[in-house]
Amino acid sequence: MVPPLPRGFRAFTFQFPTNPLASPGGTVEKTDTTPEATLHREAAEEAQLTLTDPVRLGWVLDETGEVYGGVGPNARLRLAARITAIGPAAVDPATGRPFARMLATPAQAAALLGWGPPGQRQAQLAAETARERWGLPAARTAAIEEIPAEGMRLS
Repeated sequence: MVPPLPRGFRAFTFQFPTNPLASPGGTVEKTDTTPEATLHREAAEEAQLTLTDPVRLGWVLDETGEVYGGVGPNARLRLAARITAIGPAAVDPATGRPFARMLATPAQAAALLGWGPPGQRQAQLAAETARERWGLPAARTAAIEEIPAEGMRLS
């Protein structure tokens, strides 16, 4: 039996067994018509998430662009979206590796991802957006929860 996703807005993070935490994301591809289209594609490819109603939260300055091969200063758009489905774990087509998939509060995710004060503000905005736009209560602070390999159904 697939366990239900607990009600309450949670941030989604993932990691390789030996790599630091990350969140679904990546570069825009030619087939992506908007940043939101990139979010939908990357979330499906990397984490088997189906999303709806994405909201732009703001930009985070990356002074080195190290994650993109040292491209130099750039800004990364942060978005929040409501998860409508979490499918079974799969291998990411871009890396050939599976991710461990986890749920955390937005504040926990921002802290774990090292987003600093701008990320903490965006995490708070994500939680407020979830409450106001989707009617979701804030998730209570709790241990970070790993999503089972078979996925989760939404309650």
